[in-house]
Amino acid sequence: MANRIFEYPMTIKEHHLDTFGHVNNATYLEIYEEARWQFITDNGYGLEKVKSSGFGPVILDIHIRFMKELKNREEIVIHSTTTDYESKVGTIKQWIIDSQGNRCSEIEMSVGLFDTKNRKLVLPTEDWKRAVLGT
Repeated sequence: MANRIFEYPMTIKEHHLDTFGHVNNATYLEIYEEARWQFITDNGYGLEKVKSSGFGPVILDIHIRFMKELKNREEIVIHSTTTDYESKVGTIKQWIIDSQGNRCSEIEMSVGLFDTKNRKLVLPTEDWKRAVLGT
């Protein structure tokens, strides 16, 4: 059940780098998160919606793979898509492509919708499904 693939272009900047001169593993998680927030915000489920509804995204597990280092001032595109969403848990895949077309990293995670008042996972609402499925 592959859905829309959202593309988020960005430039690797100096603050992304570690002492080796490339992007640190923990920074990849921040870059992927930035792209995910843009994806759901563009689909109507940004921070204001989370605050007003009391329901927000939560990551349940995550697997990341590194294939090619990213260096300063590289132009990249982060691709994001929801591959399935069964019951309370969905799967989002993301990957980074550099300007030469190389896949540099990929990530797969299980996600859910979290009720911030009752502190538990809930079934996805229609708004949330639209946001993560990109429909």
